[in-house]
Amino acid sequence: MSAAFPLRPEEFDPRWVEEIFGAPSGSLQSMSHKPVGTGQVCDSFRFTCDWQDAGYPDSFVAKCPSADPISRGAAAIFHLYDMEVGWYRDVAAQSGVGCPRCYHAAIGEDETQFVLMLEDMAPARQGDQLAGATLTQVRSALGEAAALHSFRPETGALEQYKWLLHGQSNGDYMRQSLPAIYPEFCKRFADRLSSDILDMGAELIAKFSIYLDAEPANPCITHSDMRLDNILFDDGGNRAILVDWQTATLGNGTSDIAYLIGTSFADPAERAAAEKGLVADYLTELSARGINQDHDLFWKDYRRLAFSGFIMAINASIHVEQTERGDEMFAVMAERPAQMALDLGSLSLL
Repeated sequence: MSAAFPLRPEEFDPRWVEEIFGAPSGSLQSMSHKPVGTGQVCDSFRFTCDWQDAGYPDSFVAKCPSADPISRGAAAIFHLYDMEVGWYRDVAAQSGVGCPRCYHAAIGEDETQFVLMLEDMAPARQGDQLAGATLTQVRSALGEAAALHSFRPETGALEQYKWLLHGQSNGDYMRQSLPAIYPEFCKRFADRLSSDILDMGAELIAKFSIYLDAEPANPCITHSDMRLDNILFDDGGNRAILVDWQTATLGNGTSDIAYLIGTSFADPAERAAAEKGLVADYLTELSARGINQDHDLFWKDYRRLAFSGFIMAINASIHVEQTERGDEMFAVMAERPAQMALDLGSLSLL
């Protein structure tokens, strides 16, 4: 291993894996791996294990730093690896949120070296960001969002988790960087996004500080990238499992809801017809978990935060390795919530 823990799949030594699972030396007879997922800022692999004795996982998923230096650099700038390791190390097991069990989590001081060993959630499958979601899938994901947004630690406050506080510095960085990178984003996606969307984006960028400076009424842990590529579903879409916690922060839960609904529906008419009912269902579930929010105020905040997915697409598309699939994903990530913002008159709230 090149560090105190493996950074690439070929560095996973069977004896080290045995130690992680508390298994006797020599009990892991063989181990193989293959890539899994479509992550842009880290690399994931499914390991298949042949144990001499029963009682240990037949497979697990390992997350490692991206092989691409651009993506690793972006992860360090935005503390992405630190946030995900923090989530699994400190909160996941007690959160009540549908997410993989963590077997091991470690990170280096410079935040470019990390490893996660997670429960393999197969046969659950990743949602398809390009194709869009079913209404059932969105409903089940909103149920997990309610569980996340209602979580409070048994002792202490959420602020005790220092990795949750990176959101402030990330916002400050974007306050400076987004105006500079938006022209590059427009140039790359000029043939894919309408002039109405790009013009709306220019006005949003001009008012971006106003957008950032609004304080959440009920701060909570937010996933902050709650889209289909980061959610696993069972065959019927009735069970959602949230993964890729690299943007977990202390923020406004409404942003997760606007982000999820805004990026999930391929047909804007289907989204427009369903969104008020979906928001009402989410608020009902939140209330059942002891968190009550005023519906009208929440709806206004939902409209204002319709830009969430659009902003993520601008920022992420410029900072990670460019791929053909990635560009199409960022295009739909931008287009769908931008259309939602136009439909909801979101600029008028800035």
